Amino acid sequence: MAALLCLFHLTGSNNLMADQHYLKLLTTAFENEYNDVFLYLREADTFGKRILGTEKLHELFNAFSQMELRHADRIAMRIIELGGTPQWVFKPIEQATSLRTALKKHAELELSMYRFYTELVKQEEDNDFKIILKGIRENEREHLEKTTELLKKVGEADA
Repeated sequence: MAALLCLFHLTGSNNLMADQHYLKLLTTAFENEYNDVFLYLREADTFGKRILGTEKLHELFNAFSQMELRHADRIAMRIIELGGTPQWVFKPIEQATSLRTALKKHAELELSMYRFYTELVKQEEDNDFKIILKGIRENEREHLEKTTELLKKVGEADA
């Protein structure tokens, strides 16, 4: 992925090859957001209803799922605007065996996506969409902070 970002940066956006690479980056973002929609929904049901006292976790994960859906929608609109076609290949969702494992995975994914959007913001030339990407990146940071906070609480409860 870093190589794709580097290639785009070096060749400039007037180059058709660079534009295709940027569309690939947007498609990657679209796929990741869509995968998270379903991951958060599944885990909202799995952990938010199964474990006593986790109703707020259920609500939080449902809210995160809706945010990820809005992110995917905005990215899809940009892909179309640039002449591409938003594509998403369903990937089976790996079921976490514990809440701790699920939260750790979410924290890792959110950090990865935060970094990805930081790079994507640098590549985007349209100022209006750059603002949208910065907003998405901020949401990913918030998700990272919340999942990290919950992960610490789960660790304290186990201690």
